[in-house]
Amino acid sequence: MKNKLEFYELIQKRLRGGDVLRYHTRPEVADKQDVAAHSWRSLVLLTTLWPDASKNSILFVLYHDVAELEIGDVPATTKWKYKDLAKTLSVIENDYEELLRLPVKYADLTEEEKQKVKIVDILELIFHCHKQMQKGNSLARDIFYRGIDFLHSNFKYTKDYVLIETVLEKMKGES
Repeated sequence: MKNKLEFYELIQKRLRGGDVLRYHTRPEVADKQDVAAHSWRSLVLLTTLWPDASKNSILFVLYHDVAELEIGDVPATTKWKYKDLAKTLSVIENDYEELLRLPVKYADLTEEEKQKVKIVDILELIFHCHKQMQKGNSLARDIFYRGIDFLHSNFKYTKDYVLIETVLEKMKGES
């Protein structure tokens, strides 16, 4: 750090990343969830599913959406549909993460760590939608099932999927 003011500004930007509201294109399911709540809930899932989670995984999950302060919470469905936009957003995210000097970046993770952090990121979305559905919000149903389909399609052959599938089946039975 060059000076104390620069350190203060870095802390402010990192913390403000937690204030970004999620689901801005689907406000009917947002329930005012912000990145800080999502990150904490994802960390709970990571350390519950994998109590021996690596420090890199933990730090990555903590900071994984902080760049949304710069780019917003662009829906995954938009990134899937517009591949060029997804690439551009990835460049912007990486640049912003460099600016914030984040301790761990996606590229720093092993393949197993990448799987685990993606699983808990989507699993938190599923839990969030499940909670909304328990409150009577049927508008969360499509996101809930899309998340389950994503996990199943991408991770059904991983060694820990049986445990995750058990949790998903329990939630589906309650909805």
